[in-house]
Amino acid sequence: MNGNYIKPFISDNVSCSLYLGRNAGERIKNYIRNAKKSIKIFSPYFSGELIDLLLEKTESVKDIKLISSFKISDLYNPMNSNLLRKIILQKRHVDEDSVNKRKSLYYFTMAIAIILVLYIIVSAVLLSTKNINLFTSTPLIYFLLAIIILFLRKKIISTRIYTYTYYTPFFVKFINDDGIFLHYKLYIIDDSYAFLGSLNFTSSGFFKNYESCITISDENIVKALSEYFEYIANSQINEIDISSLGHRLYNEPIN
Repeated sequence: MNGNYIKPFISDNVSCSLYLGRNAGERIKNYIRNAKKSIKIFSPYFSGELIDLLLEKTESVKDIKLISSFKISDLYNPMNSNLLRKIILQKRHVDEDSVNKRKSLYYFTMAIAIILVLYIIVSAVLLSTKNINLFTSTPLIYFLLAIIILFLRKKIISTRIYTYTYYTPFFVKFINDDGIFLHYKLYIIDDSYAFLGSLNFTSSGFFKNYESCITISDENIVKALSEYFEYIANSQINEIDISSLGHRLYNEPIN
């Protein structure tokens, strides 16, 4: 594979069955529900209902793969962002050393604040009883304590205790469609049945739109399609890093 090139898949004399009309994805959905070993899906678009179906199958099917096209600009659509959060998950890690450091800074700041409060109280008492004004006689102490408190507060606020990593509940590969738009709709179940056609992995594509769907059960053809799917899955062409999407999808408070 060179540049943006992906080799074509060519096969002649394929035995298949053809469906045209609404609910073209009903059969695929049933096969996914009954999958035992593997589910491989290539679709440029997907929707929440069908992603939920894949999430349900993660308990019983170990080999689930989804390949899809993607535009970074799609992240700015709240509906897309919410959908992506179903399959890009955030894990928060706590740095215990930083936690202890932040606690120490907090306690030290509280101690300085207490000293400052006591200084103010003593100054007020001396001013009312002996007419001694500590603020004018020793202003440096007051301002020094105040500056220390502000400095420590800034350190507390800026101390990072959380870092974040991102993962997917099953294999997910996003291909940036800037320059290469893979428009395949391919579904392979248990490496025994393959479905191709016009229908995207969406509720509208599966159930509402008038779509086409071809079913193939020929062992050799399904095997070849599965190998072609893996060829794309293992390529790095225009691949979008899942972590880079996660950083854009989620808030990442530092503490």
